[in-house]
Amino acid sequence: MQQPSTQPMSNENRLLAALGYPFGIIAIIVLVTDMKNNRFMKYHAVQSLFFYLALIVLLVGSSILLTILGSISSGFFFLGFLYPLVFLAWFVLTLYAAVQAYNGKMYSIPVVGPFAAKYAP
Repeated sequence: MQQPSTQPMSNENRLLAALGYPFGIIAIIVLVTDMKNNRFMKYHAVQSLFFYLALIVLLVGSSILLTILGSISSGFFFLGFLYPLVFLAWFVLTLYAAVQAYNGKMYSIPVVGPFAAKYAP
């Protein structure tokens, strides 16, 4: 197994790492091609995919919570704002992480960042 390199970051590398956040398919492409040998790109691709996974878990969890609370009380209307808030938080963090990646920084998203560091050494 090849170790990820510590090559200098080109503009293309930074751009692809940044685009992996809003467009998860780019992160997948980075991980299945030779681009994964660049430590910077691999870290951001893995972090982006973990961030998408966290979004899915939050949406499934909030769906279950909405179903349970909606069936037993009027909490359904209060928690109806949960989806837009989750998406807004995801959107803001995605943009911030993309900007940090484009600036060449190894930004760590709270909660998912440590997993990315563990799986993308």
